[in-house]
Amino acid sequence: MITYKTCTDVPFSQIYEAFSLGFSDYFVPLSSSETEFEEHFFGPEGNMLEYSFIAFCDTHPIGLLLGGIRIFDTIKTMRCGALCLAPDLRGKGISEELFLMHKAAAVNAGCKQLFLEVIKENHRAVRFYAKAGYLEAAILKYYKTPVDLIAAPEKIPPYKVTAVGISVIKSFREKLMACHINWQSDIPYYEDSKSYIYLGAYDDYQLIGLIAMNAKGKINFLWVEPSYRLKGLGHYLLYQAAGQSEVKNITVCIPGNALLEGFFRKIGFEKDKIEQYEMYLPI
Repeated sequence: MITYKTCTDVPFSQIYEAFSLGFSDYFVPLSSSETEFEEHFFGPEGNMLEYSFIAFCDTHPIGLLLGGIRIFDTIKTMRCGALCLAPDLRGKGISEELFLMHKAAAVNAGCKQLFLEVIKENHRAVRFYAKAGYLEAAILKYYKTPVDLIAAPEKIPPYKVTAVGISVIKSFREKLMACHINWQSDIPYYEDSKSYIYLGAYDDYQLIGLIAMNAKGKINFLWVEPSYRLKGLGHYLLYQAAGQSEVKNITVCIPGNALLEGFFRKIGFEKDKIEQYEMYLPI
């Protein structure tokens, strides 16, 4: 017998058990301890127990849908942070039932859209979401380079680069709300983290560039004032941030931004094979 519950009504160990089982055959390995799973998926990922649902076969947890709400692209959005099911129970309508609970929770919370990311090569999942009404909106591309290959620009820009606080990044981001930044790179994802490098570039007292990079070398935000572009400032900010890190590789996720993609390719970043669709469903 298949039953469903809200994740607030079950021990966390059962949520972790459902997650581990559902992703046991995933083609991108997802292995973490229960503590690591909780800290990540119910921390920066933004999932919330009250918007997450679990399926049981008798007393065994066999399926899970994680959900969380955020103002995203100026719209109150419910994101599906994970949907998984025991391999031998797929195709029996369980995922569809979890999704209906997910959508109903979004409607009840006053959300105006559903959102998720899915690996392009996960064709079964892409078909499932398309059948549910999701549309492909953007493609997330991933780039990386060894940190020791990030050389200084040929001409060092004559601007002051200094450490800034998250408040500077956050305040500036609020002025760019029309600019799409993917969920896992936007400020709510990392604003509570203490392991970030934040640098600002100034021409006298005018802020002309910003970069935010985490302790693992992931660039979440890189911006240069348009009139200061193509002068090596973005490269210099990246070089300065890389020099303060203790990682082997620098990575970045680019959501459908040809100019930014071209910048990273030009300075030596190489594209990863994996790409993701961002998919939306207005409600």
